[in-house]
Amino acid sequence: MKKGFILLLSVIMLLSLLAACGKGNNNGNGNGNGSTQNESTGEGSTSTGADVEEKPLVTLTTARPVGSDVIFINGEDITNNVHNKWAKEKLGIDIKDIWTTADNVAYHTKLRLALSTNVELPDVFIVQDRPLVADLIASGKVLEIKDLFEQHAPDRIKALYTEFDSALNQLRKDGGLYGLPIFTAGDGTNPVLWVRQDWLDKLGLEAPKTIADFEKVMDAFTNLDPDGNNKKDTIGFAFSARENFSNWMSDASFIFGAYTGNAIPGAWAVIDGQLKHGSVLPEMKQGLGKLKEWASKGYLDPETPILDPIKATESFIQGRAGMIAAPYWAEGWPLNELYGLNPDAKIGVYALPTGDDGKSARFMNTLNENKVMLFNKDFKHFDRFMEYFDRIYDAVYETGDFQYGFFEGYDYALVDGKPVFDSKQFPTPIEKGTTPGKYNLFWNTPQIPLQGSAMNYRLNNGETPKTTAESKAAAQNEITIRAGALNYEMRDTNTPDQFLGAPTETMRSKGPNLDKMLLETYAKIIFTKEPLDTFDTLVQDWYDKGGKQIEEEVNAWYKSVQ
Repeated sequence: MKKGFILLLSVIMLLSLLAACGKGNNNGNGNGNGSTQNESTGEGSTSTGADVEEKPLVTLTTARPVGSDVIFINGEDITNNVHNKWAKEKLGIDIKDIWTTADNVAYHTKLRLALSTNVELPDVFIVQDRPLVADLIASGKVLEIKDLFEQHAPDRIKALYTEFDSALNQLRKDGGLYGLPIFTAGDGTNPVLWVRQDWLDKLGLEAPKTIADFEKVMDAFTNLDPDGNNKKDTIGFAFSARENFSNWMSDASFIFGAYTGNAIPGAWAVIDGQLKHGSVLPEMKQGLGKLKEWASKGYLDPETPILDPIKATESFIQGRAGMIAAPYWAEGWPLNELYGLNPDAKIGVYALPTGDDGKSARFMNTLNENKVMLFNKDFKHFDRFMEYFDRIYDAVYETGDFQYGFFEGYDYALVDGKPVFDSKQFPTPIEKGTTPGKYNLFWNTPQIPLQGSAMNYRLNNGETPKTTAESKAAAQNEITIRAGALNYEMRDTNTPDQFLGAPTETMRSKGPNLDKMLLETYAKIIFTKEPLDTFDTLVQDWYDKGGKQIEEEVNAWYKSVQ
């Protein structure tokens, strides 16, 4: 009897011990990963391999393009790689690509075909096509996530989307939320002014600060033989007008912004509480008049209306144009091609010139470049997705598994306890660096908008790098850091398109013809003998031929998301 009692007591104690051990593996933060993390600040420790033991394995399907920019090693591919292995082992998420394509265009074609033929959509998938997003939401096949996001999003993810709440407008409908914008740097394509510094120095000129200064420099670059070849073969400024006057490269938006202060061509702006199309605002006439004057004086390339953004840069690269407006990183590419043609050339970077009264506005892409994540209406694992999403942001916040990069031996290596990012300097060198940041569900590493230029601003002002990201940024050349700092200093002039909704009914039927009319008439006014007052007729025609209805529809959308 006594032996039986002792045996029973031993069994009870053993069961209690096992239960206590089980509880010890879950620290009560709801993620069962054995680590603590303050998600509002991103601080935390690396997760352990205990995650999967406490969570059932779930399969998450997706689809994506896989282009030549996605680089693998060790015989890996998009379905079998270090990232998918990590997701399965650490998070209990088995990622399955149900199909892939060679490029973005083919991907969206296949996605639209899947929608029209009633083929099952992936659990989670990226879309970069605003009309297609609208069609997907209207189809009823996309999950409404407003309450799910509130319930399952970690604090730092909630804080990020609260700070940039307007980016969610493109996915709001009838009080619901139907997806998440995936943030990029946001200000990576904002223009700064690039100038042939050697031409400025030769002619004894100062960099332009106002539009009036800008005009003086253009005149000198056009008429005073800045390249010293005794030929009149140079122009002052190059830009593109083939698709718009507001561009990610070879931009001219700031010319108009110097007269409006809050609007640029091609983008909807908030004027007195209403959305107005920038191209038809009265102030645009002043910018058109100034460009017309410059064209008549030979400061501009007469082929500008047929030059796309990349083609227009060739005037600068080939030594014909002395100034161009392009992103802060453009000296690294494509402007650096100038050095191959002229090793003695020097490039300077400056803030964009303002109006005489200090007004300024410039092109800015959306914070997510129209990249949104949608979810199949039958998706059952939104909570697990949000944990995954938060873990990917560890690479940005420099916490958890991705404190230095995504995977050691892929995008970084530890040498004597310190991270090294040049793959050729790894203990096992890699000639061509891999891209594990592109293996994830978002096709690239999500970002905190506007963070990059702020980092360059701090570095340019002499701050010592404190983070991995700052160390990487500090490795940029000096002119790129200075350009990034200027980009940050001009942040108040950013003028993103305020209409983020799907094309309205009238936009779809009449928008292309109206856009073509605006672009062609702008070009005629600037580069031909078409009188400047044609702009007034253009505005009236735009409103009469569908613009009035578009404006009403756009403002109905704007009201619905406020």
